[in-house]
Amino acid sequence: MKRIVSRGIIFIDNKIVLLKRIRKDGDKYLHYYAIPGGGIEDNETKEEACIREIKEEVCLDISINKYLGLEEYDTGICHYFLVNYLGGTPILGGEEKERNNPDNYYEVELIDINQIDDIFIYGIGKNMIKQAYAINNNK
Repeated sequence: MKRIVSRGIIFIDNKIVLLKRIRKDGDKYLHYYAIPGGGIEDNETKEEACIREIKEEVCLDISINKYLGLEEYDTGICHYFLVNYLGGTPILGGEEKERNNPDNYYEVELIDINQIDDIFIYGIGKNMIKQAYAINNNK
């Protein structure tokens, strides 16, 4: 059974809220960025999961702006949303804060949209960010 997740693309003053990740994989460390979000729970919509996960992971209040699409891969399905930033200070929270350690590291970062091509994000995340930025700035 594939894990189904929702991720929210959050802009604060032309900066994207991302999780910097360093994760031990065997004898090496993987360095990448991830869009905040997580698993959809039973009896929860993908929109509700996105709002809840962002509140838990990065302590921000958001609302859903627009559904951007999905990505399917071997182990899961990921739904992407452009979200509206409503308030809060982007800091690490929830399970990510609890399990944060040198071999499984999480840090909230605000990355300038002009630096998006300089960082690594798995899958179609970077393209989703660019699509969301274009939508956000054509209002």
